[in-house]
Amino acid sequence: MHSKSDYVACMKQITVRRVGEKCIAEAKKRAHQRGVAMNTVLVEALEKGLEMDVEQRTNGLECFAGDSDFGAGWDAYLEDLRQVNPEDWK
Repeated sequence: MHSKSDYVACMKQITVRRVGEKCIAEAKKRAHQRGVAMNTVLVEALEKGLEMDVEQRTNGLECFAGDSDFGAGWDAYLEDLRQVNPEDWK
């Protein structure tokens, strides 16, 4: 099994010719909707189309995601932070 770093290290740049305008427009639209580069959309489409079982790419922050219980006082503490003082915006 190859690691993510092995996969990234062996990536190559290629040129794909004769891509239809509709395909390009759709890739641009999806990239814009997701806030990613068109290259990301196209690479994912290739991997999916070729039925490749590629390891999910991450930014490493998934360990911080999710619901956490910080104790009884946490919600009260956050409630104080949610209060807006109009004087602060003058």
